[in-house]
Amino acid sequence: MLYFLVKWFCRLVFAVYNRLRVERRDRIPSGKPLLLACNHCSYLDPVVVGAVFPYRLSYVAWDDLFRRPVLKWLIPPLGAIPVSQEDHQSAAALLKFLLGLLAKGERVLIFPEGKRSPDGQLQPLEGGVALLALKTGIPVLPLFVTGTFEAMAPTMRIPRPRKIRLRYGELLDPTTLPSDIPERERRAQFLALLEQRFRSLEAEMKRAAKP
Repeated sequence: MLYFLVKWFCRLVFAVYNRLRVERRDRIPSGKPLLLACNHCSYLDPVVVGAVFPYRLSYVAWDDLFRRPVLKWLIPPLGAIPVSQEDHQSAAALLKFLLGLLAKGERVLIFPEGKRSPDGQLQPLEGGVALLALKTGIPVLPLFVTGTFEAMAPTMRIPRPRKIRLRYGELLDPTTLPSDIPERERRAQFLALLEQRFRSLEAEMKRAAKP
């Protein structure tokens, strides 16, 4: 019950305060497990995604966020799982934890940039998402969010009423990559494809925003 209350409350606030718009919901698969890969500019990103995604999500969050005003009440019902700073800095520990969630059939939200963008631009992608996808064969749903940096950049404490948009991309199936090449090369190819999807989504959104 708390999950649905928080979800609808956040959706209402974003719709009114940030004029939130969600595009290409038809690209969301109904099956699970699933990896959702999103760009990351703001603490608002997981709240926005968790509020509008039609299914329950799980994602890891630095335990400091669970002590911040407002966020500490919003992110746990929307699927946030606290991770200590030590584990947050340990790639092996995080990957093991995420593999466990996927093995349970969860839909897992991940931010491949690893941390919030300092300028709102897409940062280089880290290899964890490629390892998870290729090791499990689980498809990845790319999604791109704009406006959260303007609404609440890393230097801001209070969100501003800036328009937020979210657009889902086409599903990325890791099993379609060649299996007869070195693992390192497969990961590099996967990351390149995912970055290409992010760039395409960003370009689509910019074109659609033009009058």
